[in-house]
Amino acid sequence: MRRVTKSEYFKGNYEEVHGMEVAVKRKLFFWKKKEVMKNEFRKEFGFLRQKVDDNKFIGLDKVLEQCINEKSSITAIVASAGSGKTTLMRRIAKNTVGDSLANTETIASPSQFKYKLIRYIEIKGMQYEGIIKPSHFLFDGLFQNEIDEDYAYWWLLEHQSEAVLFFDGLDQATWKIKRDGDEDINPYSKAKAATIMYNILSRNLLADTKIVISSREFQVSDLPVEARPADIITLSGLTLDDAKKLFVFLIHQHGDEAWARIETMSPRLANLVSIPVFLVLTAVIMAKNPNEPPPKTVTRLYQKIISILSSVKNIRNADAIAEVINKLKAMAYRGMKEGRVTFSENDLRISGLLKEEVQDLMMKIPGNNLLSCKLLDGSFIFYFCHQSLQEFLAAGFVVEMTLTKFMSFNSKHLHKERWSVVRRFVCGIIYDETPDNLHKVSNRSLKTRFLTGSIRSDLKENEDKHFRMELYSAIYESGDDDLMRQISDINASGISLSRDEAHIVGSLAARSGNLKGLSLSNCSIDDKILAIITGSLKERTLVSLSRKHFN
Repeated sequence: MRRVTKSEYFKGNYEEVHGMEVAVKRKLFFWKKKEVMKNEFRKEFGFLRQKVDDNKFIGLDKVLEQCINEKSSITAIVASAGSGKTTLMRRIAKNTVGDSLANTETIASPSQFKYKLIRYIEIKGMQYEGIIKPSHFLFDGLFQNEIDEDYAYWWLLEHQSEAVLFFDGLDQATWKIKRDGDEDINPYSKAKAATIMYNILSRNLLADTKIVISSREFQVSDLPVEARPADIITLSGLTLDDAKKLFVFLIHQHGDEAWARIETMSPRLANLVSIPVFLVLTAVIMAKNPNEPPPKTVTRLYQKIISILSSVKNIRNADAIAEVINKLKAMAYRGMKEGRVTFSENDLRISGLLKEEVQDLMMKIPGNNLLSCKLLDGSFIFYFCHQSLQEFLAAGFVVEMTLTKFMSFNSKHLHKERWSVVRRFVCGIIYDETPDNLHKVSNRSLKTRFLTGSIRSDLKENEDKHFRMELYSAIYESGDDDLMRQISDINASGISLSRDEAHIVGSLAARSGNLKGLSLSNCSIDDKILAIITGSLKERTLVSLSRKHFN
């Protein structure tokens, strides 16, 4: 009997699926039987901000409609590190499945599905060198041979309006789309990964297919005009009430007391926990050390997390944990330079690490053998539990450079967008002279002086609003009063401020010794965000601020 290929399977046979069929980190869904899924979004959370002309707030109940049902062909979900972009993308994909199966109690034919193909791709795993076919770009890892990839791609070209493609983590790509655009290609041309992605976003390829992407904001703003999404949704964080509920739930005993201490002793942290990943990390710290003051910066937060991890009794290789972390710093830095957030077993060997040594510090998934999803087959790829942890470790490597290398790296790279979060951590480590067992910083005073000069120069010369917001965050992270007093003008106009960013803006304005202007025009500011800014300014004699001052 002739073997039935996957191409034929997709063409005429649809497997009954209950729930979501997941192929580890890359996902492709075909559906036959209706399995209505409950909406898992909590409408009352309302932590999304849609960044359009009117900069209005929208709730989670509108996200699915915005991403899937509206006429716009491309929607971007943007946010800072740890805000939950990947989690939200997966939720949208899952709800898209439910939306595709809606409207009738029984489905006689797949032709009744709203979407027949829902493809979810994590870009951090798309590490391609040289030229490849668009079919391989879109369906790599799902099939055992090239013929099946080609058939799936042919089907997509023929049924573009019946498909949704999710690209998660555009900022994590090892390749970069050129700011001034790229060449147009035909559907079957081989090209570099960046060129294929450019053609998809510019609608030269798959013009009728709905596209949803996620990224940190700088990567979207850096796209060529013709490739920028028409609709952008910015995650502004959990509401304060929901953040508190989740925090107290995680802490369990004495959760209310711990929350009160955070609000009193670390106002920045109270706003930072609106970002999910930092909510969890803060809960871990407060549960482990309930009597210690909460950390006041993200740098101190990660230092405490690493310290807790190093002291866990049942952690493997506890005696060598310091050496392992130092090696991970070098690997994290090398990954940042190469634009990578995933690492192979060979990367571990180059760094002098064994996969057994990083089991408690990194995540691992099957490498190229994603189709079978069998962990015992093929090689593995490794990644840090969150990209911001990689950036923190990379910053640790930077601050421990020799003075000459530190100055050279700072001049050539640290001001670039890819390194913006690393720069925050570098400032948090360099300017903080509190004894720290995690970092051995030589020539601290000279490095501090050089970094201060670099920041002052950027304050004067770079007017890009997103760059300046990152710079404000780095200055705040430093905790250096002299550096904060150098700020004469704060311009956050046109930026959808999160709770944490609002606290940073207000705090810097209050601590500046030479403030001439605070511009927040065309920002989507509600009463709560406004209260955070004015609350930080309460000790400063300024004109009264109200909603009427902002567009």
